[in-house]
Amino acid sequence: MNKTTNAVAGETESHKVETLGVAPVPDSARTMRPGMLFLIWALASASATTPVIGLLLNGIGLRNFVWIVILALFIGLIPAVLMAHMGRQVPVISMIMARRTFGIGGATVLALMYTIVGAGWFGLNTDVGGKILETLFPGYGILWYILLGALQIFLVFFGMELLEKFYKYTALIFIMCYMILAYYLFTQHPFSMPIASEPVHWGKDIDLVLSFSLLAWAYDFPTVTRFCSPTQESENIFRQAIYAFAPATGVMTAVLLMGILGLIALQMTGDWNIALLGKDLPFWGEVSAIGVILAIAHTNAMNLYPAVTKLLAVVNTANKPGHLMQPVIVVILGVFATFLAIVGILNYIEGFLSLLGSFLFPFTFILIIDWFYYRRYTENISLFYQPARRWQENISWPAPWAISMLIFGILLAQIKIHIFSYIFYYIPWQVSSALITGAIYYMGLNILEHRQRQRGLA
Repeated sequence: MNKTTNAVAGETESHKVETLGVAPVPDSARTMRPGMLFLIWALASASATTPVIGLLLNGIGLRNFVWIVILALFIGLIPAVLMAHMGRQVPVISMIMARRTFGIGGATVLALMYTIVGAGWFGLNTDVGGKILETLFPGYGILWYILLGALQIFLVFFGMELLEKFYKYTALIFIMCYMILAYYLFTQHPFSMPIASEPVHWGKDIDLVLSFSLLAWAYDFPTVTRFCSPTQESENIFRQAIYAFAPATGVMTAVLLMGILGLIALQMTGDWNIALLGKDLPFWGEVSAIGVILAIAHTNAMNLYPAVTKLLAVVNTANKPGHLMQPVIVVILGVFATFLAIVGILNYIEGFLSLLGSFLFPFTFILIIDWFYYRRYTENISLFYQPARRWQENISWPAPWAISMLIFGILLAQIKIHIFSYIFYYIPWQVSSALITGAIYYMGLNILEHRQRQRGLA
């Protein structure tokens, strides 16, 4: 059965500017292949700030770093794979999916908060990029921020169709720029292998990598996989796996390679930011600047584009967004995020962004469990867009239980009992607390549903 509405098909086919908004993607536009899916998320994860993970994990040694990234991939793989698959099952963004779990009201509040997170990260990356370009080519100051902001807004303004082409045709340039910088690093500086100089806090470090990468992105995987070909009953498991694994492997491949580069650069030069290595050579400085611009644009496209869809989901609860609402919000949100970078306000709200980000782990687990427990992928797609006729419908079942468990999961992540500190040393508590939250949520659904059935029989 074709669940998508073809009302938007003409818009996506006849306009270069994407005006799809949060409407379901029509089948005619669902053409993305696994290779492109991998490339988009690999380049989105390969930010100019990604090598900073080498600084954050400095002292653990290269071998331990590789093991931590591999373990983080395996731990976060299941929720990441499921989220990617959900976008192919029903071609809508995760915050529209969340309406059936957290209620229209709960999903709207979460969408607004995650919009701020996306805009904040856009501003943070633009701030980093502006500082790098100012170091390489001093004297332009704020103009670098405006240039980076305008470039990224332009890319997102034209939507996923242009973004696919941008990632495809700039991937080789990006790789060549960083290969040149790596060559300069290894030929102009004495090689020094990063070795362990302090104990590895396995649990804490795995949590750090996951919150920095895979589980920070996973809830946005449906935003892109909704453009992939729909799942079919006759589709073999191998084909499903290729699509489902592509985003996660793309993200973690970039984290592994860029992290190693940052760790080695820090050991050899005292600076994790390999992009700054070209500042002493004018030509190579220009080459590295191209790499930096592409790295920033690759990542921020996947910060701003999902943030726009989340804000559109908020608007959609009040009324149907107008035809040009998406490009208008792209400009407004992009300018706002660029302004954050220019004024340096992110230096004061990083803690706030971190707090908002702590919602992601339990949110992702609860959403996945609810999706497959109630088989949301079999529901008529119109149910995800059905407005609340009464205020009570904003928190209709299972929203009260889901919201309660989300709050519980956030609080649980902050609790570390001292007598179990040895366990926390090895166990990633942030992920574990989300898993515990998900398990309790699942058991609660079973118990409450059983009681409702008994009442119905009585």
